[in-house]
Amino acid sequence: MKAAILEHVLLSCINGISIGELLFEMQRTLPLLSHKTLKKYLFYLINYELVSYNGQRKSYLTEDGGLDLLQMINKEKKMAMVDSEDIVITIEK
Repeated sequence: MKAAILEHVLLSCINGISIGELLFEMQRTLPLLSHKTLKKYLFYLINYELVSYNGQRKSYLTEDGGLDLLQMINKEKKMAMVDSEDIVITIEK
């Protein structure tokens, strides 16, 4: 998974966000990102408990594991002196 997409999704979900708002945010920063791709990323993030979905509020929220992943991405960016565009992440359970 591309760290640039993961990073934007996790940051956008920190305070809770609806799918419509998230898609708008993502397309502002990553204009070529499709709705289908965003849903795929959300599926994996929820499956690996990095993001949760609140059905009553219809919102996505970054969980503790997602915050840990954001820290790892930032650490890698600083250590390797690269942008998140250059980082690919493999998530395993």
